Amino acid sequence: MRFSKKTATICAFVLGATILATSAFADTMLGSGYYSLKNSIKTTMTKLTSEVDNFSVDATLSLKIDGKVFSESTSNTKFDIKNKAKESIDKDFKKGEVRENYWYSDENQNIYKNFEDDSYDVFEKRKSNNETSRMIENPFEEEQVKDAEKVLDALVGNLQDAIQVEESSGKKMYVGNLSETQIPSAVNAISSFIFKYNILDEWDAKNLDVPHPKSNIYLMEAAGKAIENEDGIIESGIFTASISAQDSKGIEHIYSIEFSIDIKDVNSTVVKAPNLEGQKVTYSKEGYEFDSKYIGKYKNDIVKEEGNSFIKVGERFIEITSVKDGNIKGKYYEVYNEGYEVDTVRSFDFYSNHDESIGFTIIHYTDDKGEKKRGIIHREYLQNIRVSFNVTIEEDNSGYSYSTNEDGFDNTFIRIFE
Repeated sequence: MRFSKKTATICAFVLGATILATSAFADTMLGSGYYSLKNSIKTTMTKLTSEVDNFSVDATLSLKIDGKVFSESTSNTKFDIKNKAKESIDKDFKKGEVRENYWYSDENQNIYKNFEDDSYDVFEKRKSNNETSRMIENPFEEEQVKDAEKVLDALVGNLQDAIQVEESSGKKMYVGNLSETQIPSAVNAISSFIFKYNILDEWDAKNLDVPHPKSNIYLMEAAGKAIENEDGIIESGIFTASISAQDSKGIEHIYSIEFSIDIKDVNSTVVKAPNLEGQKVTYSKEGYEFDSKYIGKYKNDIVKEEGNSFIKVGERFIEITSVKDGNIKGKYYEVYNEGYEVDTVRSFDFYSNHDESIGFTIIHYTDDKGEKKRGIIHREYLQNIRVSFNVTIEEDNSGYSYSTNEDGFDNTFIRIFE
């Protein structure tokens, strides 16, 4: 399933509204429906991310104004957790046009289909340094989500003790409907704010050629239904919310959000790479940040402050001397102007190993004290580079940090054309 950041926000909004809605009705026989539904969602994520071998997800998100659909996204995604492969077919409907996307991914390659000419792009993946990483991370293990859960608990307040839950043939069905008068004012205010500034802001409304919700915005109703199967997995869910708002001309509109999801074919989903025989295919290697055109000389100025002026006292140089299969070699050195010489002038060679990190290029060098250090080198704009030395890199090479205050060091080096 591949939704945009804004779509994810909409889904989160609808799910939050639905959890709130389901908390509006009581069935004391099964206890707190709010906590039961929340635990069911957590159990579903735990099983799907670490206990089952494979599964499929169909999801649809629709946005309507006054009953007419103006945006809709569908996603049909297959996950092979055991073999770390996934395949997805997505369709987006906006402004009367339908756009299709297809992609496949496994540990060795990413494949994308170009629907304009039915060709394919294949990107050979770099080897991962984290063999134990999971294909899908469980969001409920993230600190940020745990904190958000506390906020949601507080917002729901006393409503969390009431819920409608039905149990039949080993399955549970959660149903909730919440009207405007049942929605706490704080929740309504927050929902309206998110809708106006995040889900359908002024720029998006203009881009989609639909009325922008400008004033008198309030959540009219929210409803949802979810079914938990015998294994404790939520196999389907339908969630809706309706918001009333006036546009810039004072005309009232009803904005509706509908989200549905089906989780199916658990442990019977088959994920296969597309057959590319006879197809037009472009092959590339993923993550080669540097190639031979970056061989060359780069520099920036060493500057100090004297009185109320900046004085150029020298220059820093980086020379990239070779690039092969993403691996670079080069040297760094400093040249000081007469009268501004320093006791220690830094000069050293560096090199990188392409397979060390997927997200950035790590360079290795020995500093003026004879200590082995690591740094980071990136491309900057079209032809320049950005370099950081003495960088602290995380154990799995997934991130790094460095000090930005080292002797006024300028990280950007400008390409010299001679």
